[in-house]
Amino acid sequence: MIRAAELPDELSFASFRHGGLTETGDAELTDREILAQSRHTTVKVLPKYVKRTTKQIVAGTKKRRATRTKDGHLSE
Repeated sequence: MIRAAELPDELSFASFRHGGLTETGDAELTDREILAQSRHTTVKVLPKYVKRTTKQIVAGTKKRRATRTKDGHLSE
């Protein structure tokens, strides 16, 4: 099917699964929401599929800073 679609030979159906689940991480879905979409049953498999991206790191940093500076506690 991949060759018929003239896609690169190194592409696989697993590539789509990994890419799609990494996108769910970028979209900041919770682990439970990702599990529901992927039909996995345990969060232990998520690190295999949801790759860490710069977007996720930036979003996490912003959330952490927002919590640290909440209510006037400016600890940056």
